[in-house]
Amino acid sequence: MPTAVFSDPEIGAVGLTEAEARARLAHTDIYKAMFRPLKAMLSGRDTTVLLKLVVDGATGRVVGCHAVGEGAAEMIQMAAIAIKMRATKADFDATMALHPTTGEEFVTMRTRTATYAREAAE
Repeated sequence: MPTAVFSDPEIGAVGLTEAEARARLAHTDIYKAMFRPLKAMLSGRDTTVLLKLVVDGATGRVVGCHAVGEGAAEMIQMAAIAIKMRATKADFDATMALHPTTGEEFVTMRTRTATYAREAAE
């Protein structure tokens, strides 16, 4: 269920958090981007945005999407459709980015920022 907090900065989330994925999945991959949008750079504002994808490392399926920054709720609403449809990280990667938008970062993140594997129980 997508969730938004209309604060400043705005917060949006859908699916599993990083901690939930690590507890539930055998292998979790995290993709994260923190950047200053072009709109903020051109206006001289010191605004940054944080975006994160949580991926089931075994299947490639995106199981969580999180955003902190302007437009987070709108981005998460669209990401909720992809997660509901069981989209994979490869599906995100194959999507053409609309430039210059903040949402394009969700489909241009190529480098994992963290990988976690649970050890098998004895």
